[in-house]
Amino acid sequence: MREESLSREVRYGKQDIAELENASIQVHLIYKKAAELFVRNTYSQSFRNQVSDKQRLDRSKGSGLAPIVLQKWIQTSRGWKCIGCELRHNEDVIMPLDADDFLRGPQSTANGKGHVFKPEMLIQAIVWAQYEKIRMFAPWLGDEAFYTADELDTIARYIVPTYFSERPLNEQGKLFKVHRPYGQIPLYQEYVTAPSLCVQLDGEMLEGRLLTGVYVSGEQFSGLNPYLKDGDGGRTYMQACVQ
Repeated sequence: MREESLSREVRYGKQDIAELENASIQVHLIYKKAAELFVRNTYSQSFRNQVSDKQRLDRSKGSGLAPIVLQKWIQTSRGWKCIGCELRHNEDVIMPLDADDFLRGPQSTANGKGHVFKPEMLIQAIVWAQYEKIRMFAPWLGDEAFYTADELDTIARYIVPTYFSERPLNEQGKLFKVHRPYGQIPLYQEYVTAPSLCVQLDGEMLEGRLLTGVYVSGEQFSGLNPYLKDGDGGRTYMQACVQ
């Protein structure tokens, strides 16, 4: 995937910045909460202990730095929507153990620089499946629902519906995009139209869609990095400016 940097500014209102700062942390905590449940139910305790011992050894040698999550946001007529996240890290990743490890997912190396990233859609589908089931069975769950009322509102407001089957989207008559994050399990996400954008780079006019990358590290907002995504998946990053 091509990645370029461009000094052109993308302007955001103060209200947009404040909303993204708050929403990105809420979404990140929901991702982690779902990941923790998945890990507990997927891996045996003995396996988790073995991996944990190896991770502690790696950290004692100076590795295991906190990962940086890049959430991908689109500003729509219905407000800001998060279509997923990527995790950028400088270390090799072993099998998922805790929520941060799970959010890494299988990693790949880009640009030959030891910089790794991988689109993470599975957690998005897990969160949305949980959300719909909780809403469906809310009258019988009482106070035992996995997510709080505020977390459910956050999911409904910001997270784009993502499924393990195209059937729900077909039944609702919605356009969708197919993702294959691991080359195996296809995931189906409601299609969200991003604003069109044209930029000039090295004398060439590039056309694409504007997305807003929001960085989160250590459960803290770490900044914005808007980018133009072209039809081939290439990215041209720009500067965020508050107006």
